[in-house]
Amino acid sequence: MLHVDNLSHQILKHISFKLEHNQNVTILGSNGSGKTTLAKAICHLIHNDSVTIEGQKIALLSAKQRAQYINFIPAKLGIYDEYLTVWDYLNLNIIQEKQSDHLHNVLELLGITHLKNKQCHKLSSGESALLLIGGAMVHQALYTILDEPTANLDQAKKVTVYQLLKNSPYFHNKIIITHDLNLAYKLRYNILFLEEGKVQYHGPCEPFFEQKHLKSCFGNAIKNIDGNFMVNYDETL
Repeated sequence: MLHVDNLSHQILKHISFKLEHNQNVTILGSNGSGKTTLAKAICHLIHNDSVTIEGQKIALLSAKQRAQYINFIPAKLGIYDEYLTVWDYLNLNIIQEKQSDHLHNVLELLGITHLKNKQCHKLSSGESALLLIGGAMVHQALYTILDEPTANLDQAKKVTVYQLLKNSPYFHNKIIITHDLNLAYKLRYNILFLEEGKVQYHGPCEPFFEQKHLKSCFGNAIKNIDGNFMVNYDETL
């Protein structure tokens, strides 16, 4: 179990929630609401004493133990070695020897086998996003946090990633940060909605997406059309 107990840091204000085994959560909120800051604190990229994982304070775990328990996948790939290839990057995500057996399958599932020998710094933004997800699949941490996993993808690749998040055995417990309400709705994970660093909603997906509740969170900016959530540009002018 992952337990966040009264976490406060800069914008975050007294965040508390639990994530049981075989549960997943989608974190929603406006820009600057604290979503990525919360993610970094959960995996201890921001020091704190408020996060417990499998009954142990994450602050007291070794780097190797943390890597086995939790993995944070940022929204953008930062590569500073111009010679590092896609294959090299995936290998860097191996924390147990047996995981090397999965590399070819991960490339195939993501449709990026043809990029195997391409240098990472030459990848497009969409290709980089897929590589980050591939690294998470190879890593297979107990908890995986993915920050905007579909933001730079074309429509077909968004479907691919959605299907992997729903069904792939490479992911265990997932925490998804996104602005994509359609992705959040289709995944049907529990919702954690942040507003100005505070938890305004934490619970099942379906009640969150009722029109009355959406209006309380987003005003008239979002409209539900047969289960598809659209930006209501005309209403917000």
